[in-house]
Amino acid sequence: MYARIEAECEQAGLPFNRPARVPNTRRALSTAEWVRRNQPEAFDSLDRSLFHAHFLENRPLDDPAVLEELVAAAGVDAAAARDAVDSGAMEASLRESMDAALDANVTGTPAWLLDGRLLIPGAQPRDLFEIWVQRLRERTP
Repeated sequence: MYARIEAECEQAGLPFNRPARVPNTRRALSTAEWVRRNQPEAFDSLDRSLFHAHFLENRPLDDPAVLEELVAAAGVDAAAARDAVDSGAMEASLRESMDAALDANVTGTPAWLLDGRLLIPGAQPRDLFEIWVQRLRERTP
């Protein structure tokens, strides 16, 4: 999987470093969900920084200190996000999000649901995305 991602990133001129380990990302997902729901204007920044931290800097996304740093850098109250996650307040929201993914037949990441009609699982070559998007455009009334 990482070989394909590396090749796609190289072709697109994007940096990529294989992660040394796969962290338990439940805390990162809960934190991101809190930001998405409570400070949506900061979500894109946090999302990008989580990707950068994991796939470029090899930082552990299961480390609360790393998450707090990234949340604060996105302009969000890191203590409020941490408190919400630590209290378990985000568990229902995270479960809801995961249930929605399962309802769409998502079984892993990455996965893309295009136009609510086409689920693309896994790291796929760029040319396949172009074909699928073109087909969706042709079938859109």
